[in-house]
Amino acid sequence: MSSAARQLETPPRVPDSRVRPSRTPAARPPRATPPHPHRRARRGSPFAFWILVAVVAGLLIIGIASLSALLVQSSFQVDDLRTNLGALQQQHEVLRERVAAESSPQRVMQWARQRGMQMPEHVVILHLPAATDGEPA
Repeated sequence: MSSAARQLETPPRVPDSRVRPSRTPAARPPRATPPHPHRRARRGSPFAFWILVAVVAGLLIIGIASLSALLVQSSFQVDDLRTNLGALQQQHEVLRERVAAESSPQRVMQWARQRGMQMPEHVVILHLPAATDGEPA
């Protein structure tokens, strides 16, 4: 057999054991309920939906704007605090220098002379014996 003949040849049909009904459509009575009650059911008017969308969008815009305002306000506060910190650091350095100058030995001696204090003429140094048993002398 040629290849063209083989392609045209079809396998033998096996008879189907089931009986197929005829395909003629039968008249059906009209339904009282819709075929798919949940498919196209409306839950509300589209106008109410768009009002809800507008309200939600407005609230989001107001929230974002107020958050932005709070961030700007806090950045100004941070700048003010940095300025105050710099001024306080300078004041701290000035006060440290003043304390150092006021507690110098020359300044303490001058202060004592103004109050009538004098240097001692005779200085005595006492030497205490060391304690042997751990008790103070």
